[in-house]
Amino acid sequence: MNAFYALDRRKTPMLVSFLAVALNLLFNWIFTFRLGWGYRGLAFSTGCIATFNFLLLYALMRRHLNGLESRRMLVMLGKVAVAAAALVAVCAASSHWLLAGWETQTFLSKLGALLGTVSVGTLVFAGCGAALHIEELRQVQGAIRRRLRRAA
Repeated sequence: MNAFYALDRRKTPMLVSFLAVALNLLFNWIFTFRLGWGYRGLAFSTGCIATFNFLLLYALMRRHLNGLESRRMLVMLGKVAVAAAALVAVCAASSHWLLAGWETQTFLSKLGALLGTVSVGTLVFAGCGAALHIEELRQVQGAIRRRLRRAA
């Protein structure tokens, strides 16, 4: 969205956001109530709308600039999808083994399982990202290191 502001096209992301909010309300109603998906419908709707919002803004920016580095972005998205698949495997394993008896677990065991899952998932995603040479992930890691150095 910052690119639209830099190009003095401030209304474009605002109009796309209004459209996204309206579609999100419609999709929430369809998936949650009409199809009976409950909270899963809300999550699915939110994911669909976020994807729609990105694709529409990307298409508008691409048209405005007469092209973007789509190939490079698709390669990066493919790498992120592979790292995300490893993260999904960690979460599925945790759900199956650590969180299977969620209703009967004590608060501390739930907390430990969740913190363990988040920690392992973060390490697995970061490790896959490093192995796949995801440049954007290295930039995020560098920004975090700089922030921690300033805080120390």
